[in-house]
Parts: sequence; C-alpha cells; structure tokens
Amino acid sequence: MAIKGKAYTKTSWTFAERPVTSAKLNQWDDRIEAALELVHFLLSHAWGGGSGVIRKASADDLAVAAATTPGLSVRVKPGYAFIAKYPYKLETETATAEVVPPVTNPRIDLVQARLETWDVSVVTGTESATPTAPSPSSNAMALAQLWLRPGMASIKNIDDGGNGYIIDARVFL
Repeated sequence: MAIKGKAYTKTSWTFAERPVTSAKLNQWDDRIEAALELVHFLLSHAWGGGSGVIRKASADDLAVAAATTPGLSVRVKPGYAFIAKYPYKLETETATAEVVPPVTNPRIDLVQARLETWDVSVVTGTESATPTAPSPSSNAMALAQLWLRPGMASIKNIDDGGNGYIIDARVFL
C-alpha cells in the first residue's frame, strides 16, 4: 500500500544525528509511512470502511453549490472525506472550471474530489436524449451531478426548467 495524495510526504531530515546515513534515514521514513498507513486504515474503518464524506467535520461538508454570481461553474465547500481508505481534505471553498453547455441533447457531468491531487474537477458526460452520469476517475469520489441543458445560461441549485442544476451525489460515512 502506498501513501496517496497529500496525507503524508516523506521527509529527508535528520534527528539528533549528523550525518545520518541514507540507509538509516530511509528505514526510519519507511516505519513512519507504515504507521501512518495503519492509522489511515483504522480511521477509515472507524467511519465505515468505504469512501465518503465525514459528516459534521465542517458546515456543508464538500457540498456543491451554484456560484454566487450565476454562471457555468459551481463551487465546492471545504470538508473532509475518505477516498479509497485514505484521508482527503479540501481546505478552502473551490470553484470548478466553467462547463460548456450541451449543443443538441441534455448531458450529465460529474463533480468529483480527486485523492492524488487533493482538488476537485468536472468529468464531462455524453449528450443523449436519456443521459447518464459518468463514473468518477480512479481514486476519486463523486460529489454532485450537473444536469445540463442545451442553451442554458447558468447552473442553479434547483431545477428552474431552463438552466442546468445540481444533484447532490455525496455518500456520507
């Protein structure tokens, strides 16, 4: 099992010794890594063992909401989660890139939290008369689906019949 995302970064410091041999320093780092992997595993199981948002760690944990100025991007609120048994943290509210509206048929895009980079992104779906949401990328977790209509001008929190809207897809631990 390897450390993923920003949960742990290997060090290259010395502790009360000068100089420290590479072999000794690497052994110390590997023990820290193994201990942190065990902590991540145990914490994940304490919250249910799967991927999901940790409820009540912060207000509106990883909720996706329409931009304050109506537009074609959405914002994701800060929060904590476990993705593939590893901790994930979004520190500040983050806006996604603007989505391109569909041309002829509706489309469902997916807002996801990515473990490797500790950020959020949008996975573009396929236009169809009966669209389906795309799957999250590897080591990512779905936060919301964006139902997009041809000719829309903005993405709203609720369905107004003419614009795109947000469907919450979070799973809570």
